[in-house]
Amino acid sequence: MSIVEKLNEYVNQNGITQIYIAQKTGLDEDTVSDMLNGNRRMLADEFLLICVALNIDPNIFRNKSAF
Repeated sequence: MSIVEKLNEYVNQNGITQIYIAQKTGLDEDTVSDMLNGNRRMLADEFLLICVALNIDPNIFRNKSAF
């Protein structure tokens, strides 16, 4: 599972809306939607911006078996 898929799963499980993410990050709502739906590649700085806005550790999305 990719980091974006894991982030999307986290967002859905925790009832976080794309609008909320857009408001907290300053990213455009369409951009957030496209990233989480796999229609646009998420850049590393955007991923970190979302993690900071949601107050979550980005490491929870790492594939722990990779190391």
